[in-house]
Amino acid sequence: MGTRRLLLAGGTGLIGRALLDNLLLTDWVGHILLPVRQSQQWCAAYPQLAADKRIQVLTYDELFASQQPVDLMFCALGTTQTKAGKAGLRQVDYQLVVDCASWAKQQGAELVSVVSALGANRRSPFFYNRVKGDMEQALEQMNLPRLQIWQPSLLLGERDDFRLAEHLSGWILRLPLLGNVQALAGERIARAMIAAAASASELGSESEPESGSESSVMRYRVRDIKRLA
Repeated sequence: MGTRRLLLAGGTGLIGRALLDNLLLTDWVGHILLPVRQSQQWCAAYPQLAADKRIQVLTYDELFASQQPVDLMFCALGTTQTKAGKAGLRQVDYQLVVDCASWAKQQGAELVSVVSALGANRRSPFFYNRVKGDMEQALEQMNLPRLQIWQPSLLLGERDDFRLAEHLSGWILRLPLLGNVQALAGERIARAMIAAAASASELGSESEPESGSESSVMRYRVRDIKRLA
């Protein structure tokens, strides 16, 4: 695969942190652009990571103002309506994702790999799923060379903010009999994303490009994630 330059958006969340840790263990990562809200605070909180010469920490404004070659983009951006409100959720889960993908395409990215959600649908009665559906459609309309969309169900793992409903639901949804609704650890999803990016043979559920488009769009759900990691 050779040495690659990456953009990792949402690298401070549950899946994003796992992506960063696992990417640093690969032999094909040469440089990681890591945009965060407050770069100085992040560097102070994670001095060992900040000292890694492969990681370039910057704000999103600094990222969008720059011109840097990028081969791959991983995106695990996401918030909650409780934390950010409807406007804030749409700003992060839709607009910031789309802006990062657009910037990455302009810099030459050959692959964009984005975490969405099971049930993403522009016509869903649920606001969260509508936002995810809008985001997916916007990315597909960009005609990216390769687009991988990840649709996990409930996520398991330690977060900075404790979410009681997810914690309780997680114990029920661990059961392997629940198919694509089964809860998975954020670490496992991160490993699957890296494996799919590095592998020539992919296991996505929907691998056919849209008619008249040169782009390849693939969606991965729980069963696909479990095959990859």
